Amino acid sequence: MISLISTLLYLAKDTLHRWLSRLSSPLARVLVVFFLSLCALFFLGTYVISVNMVRDRIMAEGGDTVHAIVSPEHGGSFHMPGQSELSRWLQADSWNLLIVGSARTSDRSSVTIYTTDFGRYGQLLPLMAQGGSPTLVCPAEGSDSFPEGLMDISTGGRHGGTHTVSVRHLPNNHPLAGSLKRGGLLLSPEDAVNLMGEERLQQATRQILLKVHHLNTADDIHRVEHYLRNLIRLEGAHGNVTSAARLLEQMDIVLSNQMQCRAGFCLGIVLIVGILLTSLAGMEYRQNEYIYTLMKSFGIHPMLLVWSFLCENLLLVALSFAAAFAVFMHSQDIILTQFFKLSEYRLSAAEIMPEIKLISAALLLCVLVSSLPIIVAANREIGRVLK
Repeated sequence: MISLISTLLYLAKDTLHRWLSRLSSPLARVLVVFFLSLCALFFLGTYVISVNMVRDRIMAEGGDTVHAIVSPEHGGSFHMPGQSELSRWLQADSWNLLIVGSARTSDRSSVTIYTTDFGRYGQLLPLMAQGGSPTLVCPAEGSDSFPEGLMDISTGGRHGGTHTVSVRHLPNNHPLAGSLKRGGLLLSPEDAVNLMGEERLQQATRQILLKVHHLNTADDIHRVEHYLRNLIRLEGAHGNVTSAARLLEQMDIVLSNQMQCRAGFCLGIVLIVGILLTSLAGMEYRQNEYIYTLMKSFGIHPMLLVWSFLCENLLLVALSFAAAFAVFMHSQDIILTQFFKLSEYRLSAAEIMPEIKLISAALLLCVLVSSLPIIVAANREIGRVLK
């Protein structure tokens, strides 16, 4: 044990002596790895930001939502599972609105009248006025003609006439904001029956929305689409199902191509850093080969020599990459705002963690490859070196 500790201390002292006597050797490794890692982080960080921008835009346009308009067969009805069942089966939030008719506001604007089973689809219940009285719901943005408060509205049907209803705004980025862009009058099921009648209400057209909880690929949307189409077919109804599945498929293709670019970029780092570390490690081993061979003749295992060079390169590479990462995290605000004009985006360590792992794996591969010539040299016969 004492001899092993002494050997390790000697190898550490020898490494430090080589660094001080030939400062250009460790400095070259540190600078090359630092600047290549910094460039890789900015390149791959820009890729992550572009993906986030596109994904945020798709989500803002309802890319994670499947829309369906369903009309039951004449004389029949359409049975839709409840919110809890759909959430459990499809991992999606659901809205099932029956289109009851249309109404006119005081400025002659036309709005659609909806109702739903609030016992099974209760997301809109908090927006209803007190007591479940008729409520005009509309997005907060672009709704200057529908300020929150009270409004007179005219309805048709058996109990048509002018009614005073409450106006409520949808929360920001609500999935129904696109469907209710011009406003929608929500009625309780009882009021809808009084307006249309039980039989006509059962045959009313339905507007169904399913918002996927976690959208990763287009397959998540396709799964919901297939469920709705099969349900419509089994119920014998007529329906039209739409989504942004094609756009998501194109995005998946772009992401796949960018993955290849990322892999190619990291392969370039492996080649440059690998060649540098391999050449410097081989050169420094040959310069001290006589001393290392004497150590082998005294019973030192060759793998200790290999491990010393491996740990040396690993230490330098790890410190260089850590410095590059620290510089990237502190300077990304300047780069993103001044060069890319993206003041609202900033990458966290968690968001860029896959890229950090990718670069780290590439650098680790470089360190392992650089040890190959040392392994070959360390296992040369002692007599050939000391002759």
